[in-house]
Amino acid sequence: MSNKKTLIISYYWPPSGGVGVQRWLNYAIQLKNLGWEPIIYTPENPQFEIQDESLLERVKDIRVIKTSIWEPFQFFHRITGNSNRKNVQQGLVLEKKTQTLRDKLFVWIRGNLFVPDPRKYWVKPSVRFLIKFLQEENIQTIITTGPPHSMHLIGLGLKKKANISWIADFRDPWSQWDILEKLNTGSWAMRKQRKLESSVLKSAGKILTVSPHLQKSLAELGGGDRVHLQYNGVSEIKANEYPTSEVLTIGYFGMLNELRNPSELWGVLDEMASSMKMDLRIGGVVAESIREEILSFSNLGKCTNFLGYLSHEEVKNEYAKCQILVLLLNRSNNAKWILPVKFFEYLAAKRWMLALGPTGSDLEAIAKEVATFGMMEYSDKTNIRNFIQKCRQSNPDFSSSQNLLDRFSHANLATELEQILIEING
Repeated sequence: MSNKKTLIISYYWPPSGGVGVQRWLNYAIQLKNLGWEPIIYTPENPQFEIQDESLLERVKDIRVIKTSIWEPFQFFHRITGNSNRKNVQQGLVLEKKTQTLRDKLFVWIRGNLFVPDPRKYWVKPSVRFLIKFLQEENIQTIITTGPPHSMHLIGLGLKKKANISWIADFRDPWSQWDILEKLNTGSWAMRKQRKLESSVLKSAGKILTVSPHLQKSLAELGGGDRVHLQYNGVSEIKANEYPTSEVLTIGYFGMLNELRNPSELWGVLDEMASSMKMDLRIGGVVAESIREEILSFSNLGKCTNFLGYLSHEEVKNEYAKCQILVLLLNRSNNAKWILPVKFFEYLAAKRWMLALGPTGSDLEAIAKEVATFGMMEYSDKTNIRNFIQKCRQSNPDFSSSQNLLDRFSHANLATELEQILIEING
């Protein structure tokens, strides 16, 4: 095809940090390497607290266009003097053991008035702006990625007004997203969520998603055979020499909230730390209740390092210090659908992986051939302890990881994405 311009509509883009930015940052880079011209459309003034300036260097050659966004919680922050800004931005208000009346009101408003999400007010201005932009740039293909799922409503609006090819990318579920229950979403709001989701699934030319279970769900909700599996994948991460220190170093990196709090693991580690040297390293945003729980253990509390938010480069350096990397699936009904970006990074780091979550998950299925991977239920303290002991006593063999690393490299996966782009444009 002659025109290889593609507009990617994403709320998250550097300097935004966290997992939400990684998928299309990497795919945009790979598409450019394949001769495409990815153009990113993102808000000029997004409301996110987690920033990673180091990512800007990786995407310096990617063209980005921005327009201003108004988000309702800009007003909320002003009237509360920014006192709750960090908890609101990072979702930790949902995890507070004792919510104030203001907290409860915020949660209800978020779950019932801002459908599909608080970024809904950027949809109409974006459609008006992009209609003209698409014509001026002769862009025939757009990709929307959510959450936030309002990005898909921009795609829906453009599809109604312009002769374009549209790919809708789902990094998480929409109407079946476990967060909606935490937001106390009522029946009226849920009906509206499902109606909007159905419109997107029926109108998009192709639908991408990240795991087999989610692919099946979106197909049944209206996507049919237009739903394609496009894994998150992995970019090159240097696998440092495996540490042989007598100190058992265990790392967890990412959001740590009540949806994935491994209380049973903390108990096992506290017991083991009474008879061995241990270093538990936790990087990322941690709910205060979980921090307090860990520190309440007499042994574990003394050997835990809370590192705070780390840049992507700093996280990779932390991987090198660890013998065991912990991966947590949510304690929720759709946890089997989750195939985290972090799994692919851990795979590339070549360390033991301890994953906690439901058996029969997509994660367990994809990693079953990896000799250094262990998947257990949260409550299975005996096997959790046995796996950690195995990690201490065995020399790890990471050769079984290489096939998966080759299969899920962003470079290889981008060629599959390119074929979808070619197909949707005829």
